[in-house]
Amino acid sequence: MTRVLSIAFLTVLIVGLSVLAGETDRRIPIPDDVFYYQPAASVFGSEAAWTNPAGLGRYGVSGFQLMADYENGDYAKSWGWVLYRDRFTTAYRRIENPDGEDYKEWVAAMGMGMGNSLTVGLSYRYFRSGPGIYDNRHFWTIGLGSRGKGPWSLGAVWSNLNRGKIGGRRSAVEQQYSVSYRPSGTRLTVSADMFLSSRNSLQDAEFKYHAEYILKPGLYVNAFVDSDRNFQFGVRANLLKYFVGSRSSFDKKGHNGRTTVFVGATNHRQPSILKETKRRLTVAVSGRPAENPPRPVFGAKRTPFLDLITTIYRAADDPVIGEMLLDLRSLSLGLGQAQELREAITYFKSEGKAVICHISSPNNVAYFVASAADSILIPPVCQLRLVGLRAELTFWAGTLDKLGVQMEILRVGEYKTAAETYTRRAATEENREQVNHLLDDLYDQFVSSIADGRGLSRDSVKAIIDNGPFTSEEALEFGLVDGLCYRDRVNREFVRTMPELTFRSYQTDTLLNDSWNTAPTLAVVVAEGEIRGGQGNVSPNASGVNPASMARAFAVAKDDPGIKGIVFRVNSPGGAAIAGEQVYHSAATAAERKPFVVSMGNVAASGGYYVAMPAERIFVDPASVTGSIGIYGGKADFSGLFEKIEVGKELYTRGKYAGMLTNTRPFTDEEREKYHSHLKSFYGHFVDLVAENRNLPEDSVDCLSRGKVWTGREATVNGLADQTGGIKQALDYLAGELGFKEYRVEILPRKRPWFIAPKIPFIGSLVSILTGGHEPSEVIPASLPVSEEESVFARMPFDIDIR
Repeated sequence: MTRVLSIAFLTVLIVGLSVLAGETDRRIPIPDDVFYYQPAASVFGSEAAWTNPAGLGRYGVSGFQLMADYENGDYAKSWGWVLYRDRFTTAYRRIENPDGEDYKEWVAAMGMGMGNSLTVGLSYRYFRSGPGIYDNRHFWTIGLGSRGKGPWSLGAVWSNLNRGKIGGRRSAVEQQYSVSYRPSGTRLTVSADMFLSSRNSLQDAEFKYHAEYILKPGLYVNAFVDSDRNFQFGVRANLLKYFVGSRSSFDKKGHNGRTTVFVGATNHRQPSILKETKRRLTVAVSGRPAENPPRPVFGAKRTPFLDLITTIYRAADDPVIGEMLLDLRSLSLGLGQAQELREAITYFKSEGKAVICHISSPNNVAYFVASAADSILIPPVCQLRLVGLRAELTFWAGTLDKLGVQMEILRVGEYKTAAETYTRRAATEENREQVNHLLDDLYDQFVSSIADGRGLSRDSVKAIIDNGPFTSEEALEFGLVDGLCYRDRVNREFVRTMPELTFRSYQTDTLLNDSWNTAPTLAVVVAEGEIRGGQGNVSPNASGVNPASMARAFAVAKDDPGIKGIVFRVNSPGGAAIAGEQVYHSAATAAERKPFVVSMGNVAASGGYYVAMPAERIFVDPASVTGSIGIYGGKADFSGLFEKIEVGKELYTRGKYAGMLTNTRPFTDEEREKYHSHLKSFYGHFVDLVAENRNLPEDSVDCLSRGKVWTGREATVNGLADQTGGIKQALDYLAGELGFKEYRVEILPRKRPWFIAPKIPFIGSLVSILTGGHEPSEVIPASLPVSEEESVFARMPFDIDIR
């Protein structure tokens, strides 16, 4: 479709320009000195500034280029330069004119992409001085470029669109149409360009035929011949981020007219004839990286968890990266995400590269991650808090009784114990059973991973944990760490002499290449946090999982032809049941259009498991918490509180069940039975949905349900999930099913605020004091039934937080 639109746009523009030109009698040929020729269809790099500005729309790089002509034994009488940043370029050249005033020209150009295959560009040329008609002359230029997946590339350039007057008459629009072809890969490119003005017919057109051949990565030779048999020959060599080269022009008798020599640099790596020096990648991870953080137009941008993982995998395969320094600062990852980070570290090591890990605040999860590294360093004065796992349940019934609030919450499934938080003063046996079951499995994974990473037996690790925490000196003495060092001294004392490359720099330090094949795109649609109800124009930057925002994300993923498949990344404990059904519907609609797999993060339970049902395949971390197939709901009865604070309430209804969800009185027996029947209906639908999508018998699903919680590795055994693995494994699987070796990723929903307001310390401290050091959402969860709109919930009974 994009190619068809491109051709249609070209046709309309050509006809329009021809009509616009009218009768003209003068042409203004632009001198070609200093700026050497490149085909408009295949131009790559800074040359696009003067050849075809649309070429700037393909490569967001920065750099410079200097040029000078060598003619008749003299250098630098004609010279020029180019500066480019991202897709904007400015250039200058001075051309010697022995017969009069020299040409002095400025060029400003920009380009942008319009979809996967079309680019457009605009440039402005200004001859500040020059002989005759070139003095104080302006030129506006539009360029187009179109590339598909095949070996063909098209380009078109229209110059002098302003058609400045000469002797009172409009000058001609200069036109250039170009086609390039690559018969086999990128090694050989052949091109043909046609030049004519708007006053010429096709028989008056001039042609240039160009070829470029890559002798070896980073070494290029090129040549062209025109209609008059004038020709040019050139060579270019890339020297890491620098490049040098020359182009020599000859007439048809072989006489050398001029030679342009050039030198430049780019901020991206490029194929080079020189071998690059090994570098050390420094990766700093702090707090809990979000799956899809807002990325403001202005201000600091947080790194999504996916980018952290995929960048480490890319560095493992990059021959330039020799080792990695992992800097963990107050890490608070969930155990599932921590396993994915450990897996990335393990892959990095499997490529024969060392990993040194420094932990600024050594806690359980940080040590769990660091145990995959070759060496662990901690500060000389600190405490290694390797103490194992714990779970805490909070019960509010006693407090609510004192306030005069009664929570009437019904459930389906004896293990659907979330309601106990508000209805009991202590846990039921079922609740204690599943908490202990979950802790046993997670602790086993925790111990086994540390034992494997440090070369210890499981019993030894358990004994070590039972004797924690440790001072830094004790940790070193017992072999738990390999050195004591402050972070600012790591480079001097514990790593090899190697140039350092920060994570941020490496993310943009991609290999610059001129491949015409755009890597296919896979969408990662992220559902992170509580599933919340409510419709309407909800900001995509809002926290939690909102049906409206998710619907927009799935619409983009399924309707964009450039997106070939969808990975649904679920990191949610569930929440409002009806909202979860709406998210499920959006996901199922997208799954009908595109290949669709699910990757579960730290938790994808209850409603978080429900929304994953459209998946062709479910990937789960071994420590992910999933299952919890069950329903609960009810209401809060504030009548006792109203009485205590002397608030009068009177209820008037029309309809037997109109007052069922009022908070001014408890359920009647009939209302309670009616409400519970709806919960059972929701539960039955949940079980049927799982049975159908997971291809399991309903009685088997019922045995796995009733609110029971499972770890990821248990889920792959009992059929609730298909395969252990993180987001990278899910992406690789989907790409493999689609036949891709390389791919790019787009994270949805798009969160692009203009800026993010800074946190105010005073307000943050006040909230912390009022909530006992917890976030408000931890004290009063979104899944507390206090409104009629959200009274039915599919949520796991507790949150897992490993520190």
